[in-house]
Amino acid sequence: MTPTPDKKLLRQRWGDWVIIVVFVALIWAPTLDEFFHLDHSRQPGENRLPAAFPPPPRFDLGEAQHFITGLETYYTDHFGFRKKLIRWFQNWKIGLYHDRSVYKIIIGQNRWLFWGEAQMVEHFLGLAKFTPEQLQQWQTLLEKRRDWLAQRGIQYLFVVAPDKQDIYPEELPPWLVKAAPAVRETKLDQFLKYMQAHSTVKILDLRQPLLVAKKIAPTYLQNDTHWNLLGGFAGAQALVETLSLQITNLSPLSLHNFNWTNTAFTGGDMAKMLGTDVPEKNYYAFTPKPALPKLQSQEDLNFPTTWGMKRVLTLENPDSNSATVVLFTDSFGVSWEQFLGYSFKKTIFLSDNRGFNPQLITASQPNIVINEMLERYFYTEDPQQMQVKDALP
Repeated sequence: MTPTPDKKLLRQRWGDWVIIVVFVALIWAPTLDEFFHLDHSRQPGENRLPAAFPPPPRFDLGEAQHFITGLETYYTDHFGFRKKLIRWFQNWKIGLYHDRSVYKIIIGQNRWLFWGEAQMVEHFLGLAKFTPEQLQQWQTLLEKRRDWLAQRGIQYLFVVAPDKQDIYPEELPPWLVKAAPAVRETKLDQFLKYMQAHSTVKILDLRQPLLVAKKIAPTYLQNDTHWNLLGGFAGAQALVETLSLQITNLSPLSLHNFNWTNTAFTGGDMAKMLGTDVPEKNYYAFTPKPALPKLQSQEDLNFPTTWGMKRVLTLENPDSNSATVVLFTDSFGVSWEQFLGYSFKKTIFLSDNRGFNPQLITASQPNIVINEMLERYFYTEDPQQMQVKDALP
């Protein structure tokens, strides 16, 4: 039955009204959010702070113009439903178009996320190699640090924290798993073989301790580049076990010294970049048991170094008569702050994996100095530049 002209006109009017209502709602949505805070989305990760509200201008034309410009910048960063729109855009770009080129993140199996920058694929497959000159430069840097410390009766240890794909290659996307040769030599393998043949610098490769620990529970965060606290504990335990061969009164902790449990957590650095709020399944919280001593801590957020102002954390264990240690670490070493303080008399962390600060070392008079560096940074840092920054005689 063909609709009458009146029914067609009525449907058309209803359609027009729906479009008008939707249009008005969209126009007013930012204003309503400004007053009623309807958008409860988490701030998207933009690697910058949103613009602040500009200070009120004085009675001056130039300042008034500056205020208006600042006001425009502020509302560009804070207009209503901006957070929700950005997250929708990021999710649609990934879900509908499978476009991840902006984020340099590889989405693996079971929704595991991997950092894809800095030639991650070439490094994982063993296609990227150190040149002979680069290997010699790393040898020179580490030996110069070791020898400078040895003249002062201090031991030296270089530690490489593994990338997530080394410990969980099975969670990489199938195309990358299939591309991996049965026998591959990474830059780290190449470096360890070279140093074993040409040098006596002590080096700790944490891959095997992490592979053993993953049999207990996951050791890396699913949505983040970092290991979780269980992975950090496994690395700390391996570190202390290595040092205990040369240092007396030094014994590694056990998991039995802590209450640890899987805890609800949302996000991760890579999840934030993708604009998602997915739950993190591999997050663990560690609480020291009462038998462990109370540590004394002191923090300096603006310690001057040749690499800029850095954070220094000092932990003292009043119940210990063992060694004093200075550690230069990256973000992977942050988890060690919850564990290493119990094994040493004094533990000093400087947050820079490139660092080697003679002033801090001299003032601290440690028994041991440790450089910890994440594998991907080890692959890309310039040892010649680091040697210049060390400024050792």
